[in-house]
Amino acid sequence: MKWFTALLIGAILGFALPLALGGQNGVWMASWTKWGTIRPVQDSPGLLFSIPLALGSAFAFRLFFNWHRN
Repeated sequence: MKWFTALLIGAILGFALPLALGGQNGVWMASWTKWGTIRPVQDSPGLLFSIPLALGSAFAFRLFFNWHRN
């Protein structure tokens, strides 16, 4: 897996998981997972982006799929 693909999937996951867990008023922002989570658009009612989740999942996808390929 190329880095670009891993980062793209990680970015999608970084947006999707916080939104699936309730957005700004949900479980995501009420626990330790709010660390590293930003609001990319200030006027948006619930859009969140988790930087640690995006980078961590991109790294994990890259490691797993490169190991799996060999």
